[in-house]
Amino acid sequence: MKRLGYGNMRIGSQVDRFWLQGPLEISTEEEARFVARLARGRLPVSQRSQALERDIARQEDGDGYALYGKTGWYDPPQGTGVGWWVGWVEKGGRVYAFALNINLSDEAAAAKRVPLARAALQQLGVL
Repeated sequence: MKRLGYGNMRIGSQVDRFWLQGPLEISTEEEARFVARLARGRLPVSQRSQALERDIARQEDGDGYALYGKTGWYDPPQGTGVGWWVGWVEKGGRVYAFALNINLSDEAAAAKRVPLARAALQQLGVL
């Protein structure tokens, strides 16, 4: 985490769930900056690893753009969950990174992550 400069870079003792139940924290702005670095191949890991991740994250090729993203959802046993969709759009030689983070009460709310972010990207003229 320190080498990547990811969020507060804290893992704690739960190495299999530190991003959900551990001390790791990252803001939406930090997340968008991180994926922008990935999109541009500027993370401190091999170019091959970054290219593989970009291939995995590629979701759609549209008219003059490519959309990359990853959803996530932390659904605690009690209380409100947190959902996100992070990624980027490549269009006209530029990278437009985004991160959506919303409170989720149930699966119906979780299904709104991608449509909400897509609507914002469309309104901004990115999609």
